[in-house]
Amino acid sequence: MNIYEVTRSEGLHFGSHLVVAKNEENAKRLVANMLNTTQTAILYKSSDFVVNGPIDPNNYPEETVII
Repeated sequence: MNIYEVTRSEGLHFGSHLVVAKNEENAKRLVANMLNTTQTAILYKSSDFVVNGPIDPNNYPEETVII
């Protein structure tokens, strides 16, 4: 498992979500599914997102809060 930062590929400002997943496609799918359960007017697809990562937690020199 890896940590991925998932953001919108284009369009409205979205922010990002940090996701623990096996790969980038799973990370995008998890975010789309999570948002689709809380939204009624917009249906997201994995292709609506891009992924930064994987993020290796061992690259941080000290303990860090990830939001």
